[in-house]
Amino acid sequence: MDGRDFVGLSGGDVLCELLGREGVKHIFGYPGGASLPLVDSLHRAQKFDFILAHHEQGAGHMAEGYYRTSKKPGVVMVTSGPGSSNTVTPMLDALLDGTAIVVICGQVPTAAKGKGAFQEINIDELARTCTKWSTSVQRVWELPMVVRSAFQRAVEGRPGPVLISVPKDIAQVTFDEEALEAYKNMKDKYLAPSPEPPGNNAANFLQELDHVAELINDSRRPIICAGNGALATQEGVALLRKMVDNYCIPAATTLHGLGCFDHDDPLSLGMFGTYGTACANYAIQNADLILVMGARLDERAVGKTSGFAPYAREKAKDGKGGIIHFDISPDFLGKFVTPTRVILGDLSNTVGALLKRLERTERAEWLGLIQQLKEEYPLPPTLSDHKNPRPHPQEVVTELNRQTASLKHPVTITTGVGQHQMWTAKQYDWKHDRFLVTSGGLGTMGYGLPAAIGSKTARPNNDVICIDGDASFCMTMAELLTASQHGITVKVIILNNQEQGMITQLQRESYGGRTCYARQDNPDFVRLARSMNCQGKRCFFKEDLPECIDWLLRCDGVALLDVLIAETEMVPIVPSGQSLDCMKFQ
Repeated sequence: MDGRDFVGLSGGDVLCELLGREGVKHIFGYPGGASLPLVDSLHRAQKFDFILAHHEQGAGHMAEGYYRTSKKPGVVMVTSGPGSSNTVTPMLDALLDGTAIVVICGQVPTAAKGKGAFQEINIDELARTCTKWSTSVQRVWELPMVVRSAFQRAVEGRPGPVLISVPKDIAQVTFDEEALEAYKNMKDKYLAPSPEPPGNNAANFLQELDHVAELINDSRRPIICAGNGALATQEGVALLRKMVDNYCIPAATTLHGLGCFDHDDPLSLGMFGTYGTACANYAIQNADLILVMGARLDERAVGKTSGFAPYAREKAKDGKGGIIHFDISPDFLGKFVTPTRVILGDLSNTVGALLKRLERTERAEWLGLIQQLKEEYPLPPTLSDHKNPRPHPQEVVTELNRQTASLKHPVTITTGVGQHQMWTAKQYDWKHDRFLVTSGGLGTMGYGLPAAIGSKTARPNNDVICIDGDASFCMTMAELLTASQHGITVKVIILNNQEQGMITQLQRESYGGRTCYARQDNPDFVRLARSMNCQGKRCFFKEDLPECIDWLLRCDGVALLDVLIAETEMVPIVPSGQSLDCMKFQ
């Protein structure tokens, strides 16, 4: 990149040329005064599809959904001030969930910076708390290095959000011969360099792998606990499946690890954690060796930290078991549970090297217990009969699961945050071509619909369905109009109980049965959808559920199904402050 091609272009035009070289095809955003030179350059370039969101937060979640589906960084373009601050929630969400997005924000002119100009905020300080890396462009010749660094930093190591701030005058100024000379004299280290990749030297690494392999070969009750990192590459997923199949090691996942293992695999246990399946939680508590693969192990995953994996911790004292944590980054290691050993690196490399050291071992007693647990607590959980004419949320997800099984295209499910998210995680039959896109660490309500739009943009041939709760949907429902305007044919199911069900359940358990401030009025979702040029339908009774879901899946274009569900509590569940094996079933 000698820079000669940039001479004569404006800063905004240079930025567009650089984005094109990074393979960017879609940009999500919302224009404003400080970003107008950038937006005008995008328009004149005629090489990008700009998806105009109805709120900057929605644009950010669209970019997240784009990355989670395509593994290509989602790109957001917004203006200064509130345009930038409105992207903080998606940037924090992306930071906690390891999602690569590149946020480009306009900024007030350089001469006005720090003077309280209209729509000015200190974006450098703000971004420091919610990005992996950020910078403000000071001179037009910095743009090539800044853009290259941003895309590199977004995906290297643990993926995450990055931010580029472009002052209005930099976007307007011409990249001239003087700028070319300055660019040629720049060094890569002029901008923040990439950190050294984590890990030990080769000898120590191989020695550690030898020891871990010995622990696995000697283990009588090993289990894999896979997270978001396990799905980072297809190679990593394939290697983990080989580890399960060839070496008789059962596997559970976090919320973000769903889809790594097919639920119908005899050794797949589903999601573990406070909202996890009974078979996964009981297996972890009885295992002598926990192999954590790319998972954060936060409090939702482990329950009471001192009570997590007691048998494995006991065996570790004798040097015969423990908790082995494989991850690409040390950033989240040991925050809640201290691992016995750590293996740093890309799972496609570390697990590949580990497999060469493993011995085929029969674990008949352990596999017998796993089979017994799966028979007693099947995946998905068996539904119980009830007399309420309205469907339970589990029944909605189960019927959707049944009908999407015959679809010829891969299925992507997105959710907001609330009880509907957990019903979806537990009742849907996750497989390699049925993928979940949801908010984990930050727990962002309103995530589901914009993430579905981003996901469908990335993979237009996939069937993309957003399962949302009424309260969560209301937070970003304006983005339904975005989907309609741009012809992005997502399907939406609202599990409508006219309350924040997870909040009322927590209130009943922890506050003497009192509930407050969790019920609010909803719009007529069907009429809302139709007013936005989308199709809408309401399901009142469980006997109509098959027909209604069939209608949704057959709809041509954006469609919404409002399902009035029966009130029910989320069970099984691990009560607050309890260990994973202290599950409440009713």
